[in-house]
Amino acid sequence: MRRIRALVPIVLALALAGGTGFLTATALGLGSQAPTSTTTITIPTGVQGPPGPPGSPGAESCPTGSTFKALEIDHPGGHVTIYTCIAD
Repeated sequence: MRRIRALVPIVLALALAGGTGFLTATALGLGSQAPTSTTTITIPTGVQGPPGPPGSPGAESCPTGSTFKALEIDHPGGHVTIYTCIAD
């Protein structure tokens, strides 16, 4: 009986931690919006350019004049798909 009383708070703490992790993962998830179209580009081997300016956070909050789409990049190292905002 004493052993069961000692295990109850541990089990309860694990259940609460698991529930909190699930809720956090759901709240910070990517979302459910599907891309409206797919754009494919092919990048040959060449010189890398300078990095662009940082964008605003949020996977589905595209600025005015752009749409959430899938961007497929073919390059010498393989194939990559990125979900991003693309200008209309």
